[in-house]
Amino acid sequence: MSISLGSPLGSFQGIAPEDPLRDYLRRYPPGPYPAVVLGDPSGGTAHLAALLGVPLLPPCYLLGVRHRISPDDTRSYVRQGLALGEMLGPREGFEVVIHYDPIHDRDLVARAALVRVRFTSLPRIYREFIREHLRPGGTIVLAEDRYSWPQVELLPGIWLQVGGLGAIPPEEYTRRYPLPGEPRIRRESEWGTPEGFSQAVEEFAVESGYRLIRIAENHPEGFSRLAFRAYRAAGARLGLVILDCFTSMDARFCRRTGIAPLHLVFNTADSFSFALEELQRIHPRKIYLLLHPSFSPPPDLVPFARWREALGGNLEPLVDEDLWPQDPYAPFYAAARLAELEARYALETDLSLGVEALRSLLP
Repeated sequence: MSISLGSPLGSFQGIAPEDPLRDYLRRYPPGPYPAVVLGDPSGGTAHLAALLGVPLLPPCYLLGVRHRISPDDTRSYVRQGLALGEMLGPREGFEVVIHYDPIHDRDLVARAALVRVRFTSLPRIYREFIREHLRPGGTIVLAEDRYSWPQVELLPGIWLQVGGLGAIPPEEYTRRYPLPGEPRIRRESEWGTPEGFSQAVEEFAVESGYRLIRIAENHPEGFSRLAFRAYRAAGARLGLVILDCFTSMDARFCRRTGIAPLHLVFNTADSFSFALEELQRIHPRKIYLLLHPSFSPPPDLVPFARWREALGGNLEPLVDEDLWPQDPYAPFYAAARLAELEARYALETDLSLGVEALRSLLP
């Protein structure tokens, strides 16, 4: 497993901050598109962009520096992250966050230092992509996620975040893993949208003559709620819902089948509570549950037995109950189950939603 995680520090020599964005953007067909979504990179926003049939341009990406340490060795972890942060050069228009979560990512942090590059302005390559592929007068949808977390600045433009989204509060992390300085409450590394990025998107839209839809949420779950409502507005099947989780999802499946997604940000107790609260409003007759695996289950992970107890006879799991959460074959099992369901529920035409219909769902 350690060989497949991260890359040696020297392999990042010469990398420019926008280089990974170039590879990411190549995945999108040339368009033209009626809109583009920028901001929150959660599964809820991914589902929304897919339903609109438009690209999603996130404000950040993750790099991993390969190492082998104790997951509780904060000093060695930070040292690796700092080395990569300094290697990326002067931090103009972006910042670096060394993201250390020895509780949720215990198996990962022992094998790779996770470093997130976050843009504090609109990258040049995004500007060029939008000008080339967004229709004249098209719409920029800014999905601004205000979710916050304590962070400490180690060097100018290089920050440390200990812990992250889940049912364990920041205070518990800082008690167990003291921070090397006075923290500031800032937009969270993984989900939060940097204020400078949001401001630059708004200015770019005005300067370039694009319409702007700004959606602001204090938690990525807000975008999960919106995506579900958008699917319902687009004509999703009544009585069916899929709860997908973190990166265990397939946005194309939902468009092709008309099964509305209620996305779970993670597999922890807070997402469990969110799901139960939302399902009480929906009252589906069938709930497909696709949970994300964990190879070092954290204390706030919800056992599958609790999901089954809470959802009862309405539940149809898309994971192997006997092996979850420590199932290395979970993605293959899920892919096979999704293929079976798609064959059963395939629509003649993929579900879609127009930009104006999205606008009508907003306050």
